[in-house]
Amino acid sequence: MADITTFFIGFVIINAIALALFVAFAATESVKFFRANRKQRLARREPFVTYYRTLALGH
Repeated sequence: MADITTFFIGFVIINAIALALFVAFAATESVKFFRANRKQRLARREPFVTYYRTLALGH
């Protein structure tokens, strides 16, 4: 049973590291996206939610 416990702890640690890396990547990409669109959003004088809702749902 000690082997299963050791494996489980290692598995959880590896998944926690992978999750932290994913969250860091997603946060970085989100900031890049919002920075890239900020000037255009301000030029159109639309509120934050309205602009991105239109961007997400518009075709």
